[in-house]
Order: sequence, then C-alpha cells, then structure tokens
Amino acid sequence: MSQAAICVVVPVYRAETTLDRCVESILSQQVEGGVCCVLVDDGSPDTSGAICDDWAARDSRVRVIHQDDLGVSSARNVGMAAADSEYLVFLDSDDALRPGALQAALNAQRAAPDAFVLWHYTTREEDAAPVTDAAVSRSRQELAALWLDCLLAMPWNKLYRTALAQRIKFNTQYTLGEDLQFVLDYIALLATETADFSYRVLDSALTFYDCSRTGTLSTKYHANYCEIWPQHFAKLNAACLAAQCPEADLRQLHRAELTVFAEGVADILRRDPAPLSGIRRDKAAAALRTPWLRALLDQMRRERCYSAYYLPCRWRNAQLVYTMAEAKRTGSPLYGKLDWAGYYLLAGRLRRD
Repeated sequence: MSQAAICVVVPVYRAETTLDRCVESILSQQVEGGVCCVLVDDGSPDTSGAICDDWAARDSRVRVIHQDDLGVSSARNVGMAAADSEYLVFLDSDDALRPGALQAALNAQRAAPDAFVLWHYTTREEDAAPVTDAAVSRSRQELAALWLDCLLAMPWNKLYRTALAQRIKFNTQYTLGEDLQFVLDYIALLATETADFSYRVLDSALTFYDCSRTGTLSTKYHANYCEIWPQHFAKLNAACLAAQCPEADLRQLHRAELTVFAEGVADILRRDPAPLSGIRRDKAAAALRTPWLRALLDQMRRERCYSAYYLPCRWRNAQLVYTMAEAKRTGSPLYGKLDWAGYYLLAGRLRRD
C-alpha cells in the first residue's frame, strides 16, 4: 500500500452487514494524491474478518490487520500507527463517507493550512444535499460552542495530520467518551505546533452516521457512567478555559454537562441490574454526592446558570432526577411543568439563557 494523501482507519467488529457499504464509500472517493484504507478486524466473531481479507485481495489500497478482541480504542490505535499518509480520517464500520467527502475536506485544509478541519454528519443514507468544500472559520475561543454543536466529541468527522495524530493514542482504559479525550489531546498538541490555529467547519455533511444500529455504546447501559463523564468534562472544561471561551458559551456548556450527568443518574434507577430497593438507589444517591457535581453546581450558581436539573441535583433527590429525566425521555409535559416550577422556586436568581 503506497503512501496516499488520506488514509481512512476503520475499526471492524460485528460489521458483516454494513462493512461493504463502508469500504465502498472509501474506495470510491476521488482524492488528489489518492486514498487508502486500514481495516482493523478486532477479533470479530462473524464473517467481518473474511470480508476485510476479500477487500484487501481485490484492492491494493486496502490493508487488513487482525487482532484479538481488544476494543475499539485499541483498534483505532493500531490502525493509526499503520497509516502512511499526509492526513488521517476515522470511520466506523457501520457508517459511510458521502461521495466527494474526502476531497472537500482536503480542499478546506489546503485553503486554510493551519486549521483543524471538521464537518457535519447526516443520518439519512440517501441524503441528496450536495457536498461542497464551503466552510466557515471558527476561532479557538469557540471550543465550547463546537462541543455544544455536536462537532467535537466524535473522532470520525475530522481531518487529522497523520504525523501529529500518531504522537497520541486513544485511552484504552475508557469504555465511554474516550473519543473526546483523544480529540482534546490532539487539539492541545496542534496548539503547540501551530499557535494561531483555528477551526475550519465544512457546511456539508460528509459522513453518513447510521443511527439505526442497536447495541452501540450510546444505547448500552454503563455502570460507571457517572464516574467516567466527570473525568471527561473536567478535561473539556480545562481546555475551554485555556482557550478563553466566552462566559456565555461556558454557561451553556455547564448546563449541558449537568444534563448529561443527571440523566446518567436517572439511568442508574432505570437500568442498573442491582435491586431497585437497595443497591440501585444507594448508587444513584452516591452519584449525587460526588465532589465534581457539587463544584459544578457551585459554578452554575456563580454564573447564575439555570437548569431544570439544578434543584433536584442540589437537593440530592435521585427520585426527582429520575422523574424529570423519564418525563423528558418520553416527551411527557410533566418535564416542562417541573422545569418551570424549579425556575420560579429560585425566584429568577438563575438565568435560562
């Protein structure tokens, strides 16, 4: 496999029904300088490994690496280390690149050599919106806004400089949210190499994200959810402060963080396998006593930042947190009623903007 302008790294596990679509979307890309693909079969128990080998036999641009079931982070690290290209893109094996995606990303990068190129995604496989290289520049100060706009946390909507990305790794100790850690590490490294770097966000959705899949990390229950996300958010908040993000963006960020955490507490009561009458309730109550949460609530009070979950978490009332989260999840009007009740109880001391 000769050096190409862009290498696409694909971790593969139980992907026999979607892998052909994924690889076809990569190899059909017309890219100046060429494109290649590294498929990392992570001990998949189905026919995914054989499908990978078949692609490599048919197309010299495909390299296959087989390893034991070590997890998606390990697979990405192995694939990244094997990349021999100027730029690097990650893609999940059940997703796909839209036609013209990689050239559009490369054009945006060539137009702004010091920028970190990101793009939107679509959940419609047959999205007819044209792919263009039109993009907007966003400053380092917009880091929090990028997270709020759902552009930061995932690894597969970004164009990385391969040589830089290979200096860091995905943390294999995490089973949730490790993507955000990697992206923040890459941004920190990029900042040391290019002091005036900015973000370049393409207007087009370049990646098809298949949200029809079941059993993904976003739908699985994670017993240590309320332990992991505070660690990620602590790192994100530090990065946002270093980037001098506006106070208004930080308020929105903290409100979103509280929502993520509170709904994790509610998920303990909804899905934890322990008995509801004892261990499950104790676990939810313990999550509401964490120092990280107390610090976040204190920060929100200083910022006068209101959230529907502010009082339930301040009161450490796990049952109320659960009731609100369930009402929101099911679309019940009870959520709105409890939200405004909390706001009026605070007599306008906190703001909703």
